[in-house]
Amino acid sequence: METFMKNIATFLLSIGLLLLSLPALSGPPADAGVKRIDILGEDDWAITNPISLGTITCPGGELAFDTVGMPFCANSNTGRLHYRDAVFWGCVTASDSRMTGIAFYEIWGNWDAESTGPVGGTWKIVPSSVIGEDYTCNRLGPFPEELVANASEYWFGTWNGKRSYQEFADMGFWVGEFRLVGKGYGETLEGLHFMGEEVVPTYTAFPVPYEFLPPTFGLYDVAEGTLTGTITE
Repeated sequence: METFMKNIATFLLSIGLLLLSLPALSGPPADAGVKRIDILGEDDWAITNPISLGTITCPGGELAFDTVGMPFCANSNTGRLHYRDAVFWGCVTASDSRMTGIAFYEIWGNWDAESTGPVGGTWKIVPSSVIGEDYTCNRLGPFPEELVANASEYWFGTWNGKRSYQEFADMGFWVGEFRLVGKGYGETLEGLHFMGEEVVPTYTAFPVPYEFLPPTFGLYDVAEGTLTGTITE
């Protein structure tokens, strides 16, 4: 068990070091008036996820669920699974407070029998500072729907990438690698742009928050995603 825990810790550390070694993503063409701020952040999924599974279909097969409620495609020659309009949320903590707050994601994906393939959607972050001076995003609480829907200032954009299956120290897992592009809206965020990347390791065929994993994984207080990028002013 101790070896297993060390393998997970080593893997997560290697992802962090890799992201730190990546060159900063550039924004709009450089000029004397452009200011760029590199950020590093964590994306901690809420335990009430998913808000919605959206629509799941199985081309050439039948949608089924296993004993723990995970969807899969039965009676299929390909095992392909398509999902649309899934909704997740979480809490982002970033080195720039303007991107620390409630994160909201709409998701689509086209996966093969190995639960790998392209994924994408939209993202929205409502900074905690916009909600209130003492507000802190709570991943253990219910989704703050009204705060997200009625926010006067927020970030909004698109994301896309892929999910792949990998092995590390005899342990199988999935890694999502995503590129995010968006801009700020509202009084203090107007005119700001963001470009970044996020890496999300998961340990189930259908992604779930780490809190749902067995305690032996030791990931209860670990954020699922690591975010890097650049704010351009």
